[in-house]
Amino acid sequence: MSEREEIRGYHNVRAAARDYETYSSDLLGDRDVRDYKAIPLEIDPPRHTLFREAVQPIFHSSHLEGKAPQFEALARQLIDDITARGGGDLVPDLGLRYVMGCLSIIYNRPQDLDEWLSWGPDVWTAEAYSKGMSVVESRRAARNRQFGEASLRSGDMLYRYLERVFAEATPAVGADPATTDVWDWIAGIRVNGEAPTREETFGIAMLLLAGGRDTVIKLIVGIAWHLIRVPDDREYLREHPEAYNKAIAELARYLSPIKQMERLSSDPTRRALEQDDPRRYVLINWLSANHDRSIWPDADTIDIHRDRKPHVAFGIGRHSCMGMNITEFEAKAMISALVTQWPGWQLDGEPAIDWEQNGEGPDATIAVESFLSMPIRVVRG
Repeated sequence: MSEREEIRGYHNVRAAARDYETYSSDLLGDRDVRDYKAIPLEIDPPRHTLFREAVQPIFHSSHLEGKAPQFEALARQLIDDITARGGGDLVPDLGLRYVMGCLSIIYNRPQDLDEWLSWGPDVWTAEAYSKGMSVVESRRAARNRQFGEASLRSGDMLYRYLERVFAEATPAVGADPATTDVWDWIAGIRVNGEAPTREETFGIAMLLLAGGRDTVIKLIVGIAWHLIRVPDDREYLREHPEAYNKAIAELARYLSPIKQMERLSSDPTRRALEQDDPRRYVLINWLSANHDRSIWPDADTIDIHRDRKPHVAFGIGRHSCMGMNITEFEAKAMISALVTQWPGWQLDGEPAIDWEQNGEGPDATIAVESFLSMPIRVVRG
């Protein structure tokens, strides 16, 4: 039997992502750091549909619209703080602080912001980061996902946090998530009239804290990186706020914050393998779809003016990203804050970027794996 199958290309990826019977999501991801599933991401219909409907209210536009002014106020404050210091590193000083700050607003948990920041850009390297590991080291440690290799990844800090907050939670059955503490709200979720199990509750909460953390940081830092490098695009967006959504879509396509995702093959021979055997799984390569040159001939460049075509940066089908709305609201607020009062930022030397070759042969692309460090300085006048 061959090694792990990989599905590549725009049309193949879109078809496979919709075919949950052949390519199941009923699996355990991050098997090196957790033994509970991300809910509803790692289950299939009909259970997936029931849990998604129960969790979806916190992601609705109606919930987020009232938070948007706070997102922009936070973006402006962080920009002002960096500018007042004469510069900084946009990965921890802007990306991490903005994404965690927005989550504290959405989830009504301002008291947790400092703790979430102490975990760094990836919850699975939180313990090492809290003991002094740099963002650069943390990012590189997070990339180490191959079984059998030395790793600094651990899920212990997140698990202890979840144990504590749910021990303190008061179930708020039927409450409005816009005004309710997130953990009280999740403790009050009912699926088919029943409370989720402890494992399911932890899986929902883990997804809310870990699912879009490093990926949205990548997008936010990527937005600032592009606007620093391309002043013409910055000026265009300042004059055309109606183009924000199109620009966000293009940057999400180019950056593809989630590069790939596992699915469990329906092949009975593969399913019979041990859980940690990589041959048991299929990789759906989102980045290859978003950089498919038959769809975007110049796919490896950022063009915020190109005709908009459906990308798969947020997945597609039943398991498309529930946090897409959150990401778009946050990105729009950040662009607005940056372009309407440009802080005079310039790169202070070359940023540290992990570039990775994705694929082989004519369809290979060199893509941003992650932004490790992006020092900037303020140029006034």
